[in-house]
Amino acid sequence: MKSLIQLLLALATLLLLPALTDAQDESETQLPRVLILGDSIYTQHARGVGAALEGRLEVSIVSVPRPVVCNSTTMLEQIDALLGEEKWDVIHFNAGLGDLVHKVPDIESFRVMPIYSGGVVATAPGQYEANLRQLVSRLKETEAVLIWASTTPIRASTSQVFRMESETEYNAIAARVMAEEGIQINDMYTYARDRMDMGRPAGHGADPFHYRDLPLEPPMVFSVLTALGLPADPVPPPETGEDQG
Repeated sequence: MKSLIQLLLALATLLLLPALTDAQDESETQLPRVLILGDSIYTQHARGVGAALEGRLEVSIVSVPRPVVCNSTTMLEQIDALLGEEKWDVIHFNAGLGDLVHKVPDIESFRVMPIYSGGVVATAPGQYEANLRQLVSRLKETEAVLIWASTTPIRASTSQVFRMESETEYNAIAARVMAEEGIQINDMYTYARDRMDMGRPAGHGADPFHYRDLPLEPPMVFSVLTALGLPADPVPPPETGEDQG
């Protein structure tokens, strides 16, 4: 009887071994998964992140689908759909410019309105902070490493619908929230500000925040790799004497 049991156990081991080996091989070859979550500024440059990390990480890019404006409110409302069912190792996220744009007051739909015509800011400072705290709480449930990206600078050419320098106030709010929550910050604001002429009008079609020859992906790549404990080239310092985007 004992030899029969041993034989059956040996046969079971032989049958299960290929499946166990395949599962182990799949686990060893699966790349870390990164989600980049943000508005159109971050998602357009995140394509460069995917290209730079191809073969090292699996990068997915999501935003609140148009025509809905991506801001902290709409991101919070749609966060479950944006996260999906996947398991993420790192989530790099931002919401800011969509909160700072001015809109038509007292209507349910979102319509941008110049400040001089009576436009009101989309998200008041107190609501922005409350939204971020709820957003962080939900993202922590994923058990991913979280990286907050600060909001990039507002250009002089957008002053009709944005209050100049309002992004610094909202970045300060976000920085306080992230510090209290123990979340790493990717300072995209400083990176962009130090490499561009803030007084020069942007000029890329209807998108006043496109930075033309200024790539935004280097600090994204660096922050994601370092969050995973992987080697990363340092972010290059700003070049002096050049007038970028």
